[in-house]
Amino acid sequence: MMATAEAAKFQPAPEPERSIPEPLDPAGDMAAVPLNTEAGGFNGGTVLRPPILDEYKREPGPFSLKRYMYEQDGIPTFAGAPVALRKEDLVAGKVEVAFVGVPLDLGSGWRDADNAAAVMRAMYGMGGYDIYAGVDPAIELTLADYGNLRIDSMSVEMSVGHVRKMVGEMAGVGVVPFVVGGDHSIMFPTVAAMSDTYGADNVGVVHLDAHYGGERDLDHTYSDKQAVSRLIEDGVVKGKNIVQVGIRGAELTEEDLKWVKQQGVTVHSMAEVEAKGWDKVLDATLAQVKAGPKNIFISFDISVLDPAYATGAGRPAPGGLTMREAVPMVRRLCAETKVVGFEILDVAPMLDLSYATALNANYIMHACLTGIALHKKGLTQADYLSPLTSNRSK
Repeated sequence: MMATAEAAKFQPAPEPERSIPEPLDPAGDMAAVPLNTEAGGFNGGTVLRPPILDEYKREPGPFSLKRYMYEQDGIPTFAGAPVALRKEDLVAGKVEVAFVGVPLDLGSGWRDADNAAAVMRAMYGMGGYDIYAGVDPAIELTLADYGNLRIDSMSVEMSVGHVRKMVGEMAGVGVVPFVVGGDHSIMFPTVAAMSDTYGADNVGVVHLDAHYGGERDLDHTYSDKQAVSRLIEDGVVKGKNIVQVGIRGAELTEEDLKWVKQQGVTVHSMAEVEAKGWDKVLDATLAQVKAGPKNIFISFDISVLDPAYATGAGRPAPGGLTMREAVPMVRRLCAETKVVGFEILDVAPMLDLSYATALNANYIMHACLTGIALHKKGLTQADYLSPLTSNRSK
């Protein structure tokens, strides 16, 4: 009754076009967060810099920031990749995979996901030869670091549109975006970008997370807690095309689980892993993903790992996957399906007194890069074995 009385204080604005809404009831709530659309720099942060303003003229294409031939400690980029600034650079360089940072951390109650991209760029583990698969993805694939996208540090709602547009542009020129968040509210614009590019019926989502992301009726429109429900309710992707792995956490209720399954979402909880064993859950997941749409987007929240491997998770939950479970799974998903996008989210490095979280996050990214390289080469599951333990020739 008290909640109902408080809710009754709110009255919707009678004029939806009002750009700067004011409280209709001084004791109640505003119809929207007020914005000063007359500010000189309103939306200015998302204006792209044209080539004509470049200090040095160059032909389109990725370019290196290295000074030395065999540089180890120069200006950090993801996987040591060259830099691309514009869509034209991606096209001219025939880039296959481009990393992009989205430093947004307003959608969760925990903070510091905005530092993930910078820390992961400076941390090793994302590049090099994969001894388990026998390939070096940096040799097999054309990579680029596409920098960070502009976000509004005071509003998730003001950020999602630009992220959706920019990631969609990457996908639109045939690039596989590797998105480094940021919290899991980013899942909405990134998956939406895939849906815009390939069609809502043609995108399958693999969601690895401790949290199901299906909460509804929250105060804000976008948050990490409702990324999945927002995608489904807005018709961006069909629930039957979403497979979740690693779900646990006390916030999930029986009613929540019932609603998610009613939407057609397949949920592989950690309770199922404990009951059936990891191998059976992995095989079932791969079979379900392959039976769905051919274009696969993987959303990997670092909290799917047990906190022993990722103390710097935005919302950690005990009882998660080990690295020995997560890495082979990601490698196989990216090798055995057509991955059109990958994101790693909720890495909060300042919450980790060691370097383990960022290091493990980079290894997860490297596993998917390796898988995409295997997929490009047409190698089969038998080739996932290390060359050191198999008879496969190079």
